[in-house]
Amino acid sequence: MSGHRITADLQRADFDQADPGVGGTITAAGNWTVVELISAAAETIDGKRRVLADPVKSGQVLILTLKTDGGDLGVYNTTTKVNTSDNNLITLNTAGDTVVLTSVPNGTSGYRWIITANDTATTTTV
Repeated sequence: MSGHRITADLQRADFDQADPGVGGTITAAGNWTVVELISAAAETIDGKRRVLADPVKSGQVLILTLKTDGGDLGVYNTTTKVNTSDNNLITLNTAGDTVVLTSVPNGTSGYRWIITANDTATTTTV
């Protein structure tokens, strides 16, 4: 990738990642990842919700959006909280619900996700 055409190269890059499905794990790949989620039924309980893997470095951006609404879809982070209210479950309720997460140092070791934008998804603690 040449430095003088980096913007054009980034515009052509594919940042989409497939939905891992019921009970699957969402892992950010690279600096930007977009996951279009599809629910077939209520997928918010343990074993059905998606698991959000911890980021591997600071500055990663992960965009989660509910593309097809067949029922509420939960995304759960097992190790850290995703907001200042100490929530760790993001529920996408309606097609178009979108959450943008950014990785930051977690204060001790490793990294964690924080919600930097939220368009109508709900957050709770489980």
